Amino acid sequence: MSENKESSKQKSETPESPELFKKFDFWGISEFITFLKNPTRIFFLNLLAGIGRGLGFAIGFTILAAIVIILMRNAVSVPVIGTYIAKILEFVDAQKQMYH
Repeated sequence: MSENKESSKQKSETPESPELFKKFDFWGISEFITFLKNPTRIFFLNLLAGIGRGLGFAIGFTILAAIVIILMRNAVSVPVIGTYIAKILEFVDAQKQMYH
């Protein structure tokens, strides 16, 4: 009798349900497992993602720096920080002239 209980317990634990297979297919589990079995593909996809992330940071920082410089040029008339901003802008202009 204990053998019968164990065999029925084993059968209920094995995922032989077509509904479960449909869920796995819907979630893309088989493609994910295939992806994990290919470490070269994982490496190159992560490399490509890192390059894209780095370019995104560089472009984003450039745009942000340009906006800050434009705002600083307009804020030169502020009495307290205007002189510091003016010195920074003079430095930026000198650097631009040096490399152009």
